[in-house]
Amino acid sequence: MNTQDQSFTSFLYKLQDIQHVCSGRSSSRQETSFHTLLLFNEGEGDIVIDGMTYPLYRQKGFMLAPGAAMKLHMLSGAPADYYIIRFLALQPSGEPDRYIPAPAIGPHEWIISHFRFVMDMVEEIKRKHHCNSVWDQMKANIVFQEMLMSLFQHTSRDQKPDVQQAVTLTHHYMEQHYASDITRDKLAELAGMSADYYSRMFKKLIGKSPMEYLTDIRINHAKQALVLTRDSFRSIAHGAGFSDEFYFSRKFKAATGRSPSAYVNTIRYSDKIASLKHLLTGHLVALGIEPYAAVINKAYPVTEGFRNTISVGEVQPDLEKLMSARPDLILTCEFRDFEKSKKEKMYEQIAPTVTVPFFQNWRTHFQSIARIVGKDAEAVEWLERYETKAATISRKLRQKIGGETVLIVGVGNQKMCVYGQRNVGTVLYGDLKLAMPAGVEDIAHYREVTVDDLAEYDADRIILTCFRHYGNACEEQTIQQECLALWRSPEWQKLKAVQSGAVHHMCDSRHLYTCYTSLSHDLLLDKTITLLLSDSSK
Repeated sequence: MNTQDQSFTSFLYKLQDIQHVCSGRSSSRQETSFHTLLLFNEGEGDIVIDGMTYPLYRQKGFMLAPGAAMKLHMLSGAPADYYIIRFLALQPSGEPDRYIPAPAIGPHEWIISHFRFVMDMVEEIKRKHHCNSVWDQMKANIVFQEMLMSLFQHTSRDQKPDVQQAVTLTHHYMEQHYASDITRDKLAELAGMSADYYSRMFKKLIGKSPMEYLTDIRINHAKQALVLTRDSFRSIAHGAGFSDEFYFSRKFKAATGRSPSAYVNTIRYSDKIASLKHLLTGHLVALGIEPYAAVINKAYPVTEGFRNTISVGEVQPDLEKLMSARPDLILTCEFRDFEKSKKEKMYEQIAPTVTVPFFQNWRTHFQSIARIVGKDAEAVEWLERYETKAATISRKLRQKIGGETVLIVGVGNQKMCVYGQRNVGTVLYGDLKLAMPAGVEDIAHYREVTVDDLAEYDADRIILTCFRHYGNACEEQTIQQECLALWRSPEWQKLKAVQSGAVHHMCDSRHLYTCYTSLSHDLLLDKTITLLLSDSSK
């Protein structure tokens, strides 16, 4: 074990805080007493730590020493999704039972080959750390230390990776760099093995040769491009890593039994569509299509009105129900579509599956769904009507409330958030051009807050809606109780919007208006008229 590894293992680590950030850019200086760990789900660009520039991409991690200055420089339009974990590192002082701050660790850079494993631990840490139970918080610190040990072990210079880890590293590499010129020798070199031994081990563990696996990845990406874009076969072939469109067509037909054009036509004219996400379901309904099968629950009330749709799950799709439904096409929208779970990969075994990228805006989502189902013209007409409607309502709102700022507050089970520029914000701040309070411009999706935090936004008006409502009756009652408790709070009563009677309610609508989809946004335009152009505030 080298000296650095010995120092890592001799320290004590205490989790201080964990945050999930979705933003295009960030610049900050860390607290002087805490080390900081950054783990990137998504990101492409550079990170500058104390003047040193490092390349930034997904599945990468960085350790920052206390007091380090950090800046993110994202490529234009590139999403950033990462976790910030702050912690104390302590070492024995030499006196019994006394510890002092450890020497600074970092900057340190990782390419995390076992990324999904690490992210599972991060999600557990975040969930338990933010619970009120002291036992859950204690467990969060234990899992955090296990995660650190995993990171340190996998990057130790003396730690030889096992075959499973080496193979996993290479198929993650293929999933991220499928469009590049990848050879068996290059993959073997990455795994640290001879080419023949690597091929045997890869096939033993994965069930296919490395190049067969790579071809599958390329075919799957080509399938997405065929139905989500209007690109030529030649462009799609090159984008997926094939040398030319003729070789691509042969490989595609060998893998699917159909030519690329036949594959597109089969999907485009399918009547048996399974939607696994509410936002995609909303787009289908806006286009006049009731899904053949869908995830259905009371959190999104639109689905309660379906009469002929087969339910394939309430929160997550049930694979057995999905298989029994036998759809011709599956639509989903995944947060990490670059690294699918085993469950997600099984969708393709049931029916052709189209995965809409999570970070696209709702109009792009809507047009993509329309393109898939052959309703491009209908989508154009729908969006034109929407834009006209939004512009009309925006003018009326400016006449009524002028430049008054509007804060969107979500109420959940022992949680509260301020919604940012996605979901409800994309309609109110984007389409209707309502003024956002200072600080909201830094929030991409939402930010969890306390009642005390709301005073910092100093909003003229507040819209109350729900936060993480999963549709059950117990949660409905809990959110109602949280709203009542909010009104009894002295901090709430001091807010400017509360004192002026400018609080508007839609907590009883569950996620009818907060789902990031065309149908919800259209309904929210109508709801905004009721909320802000009438005396509906409490």
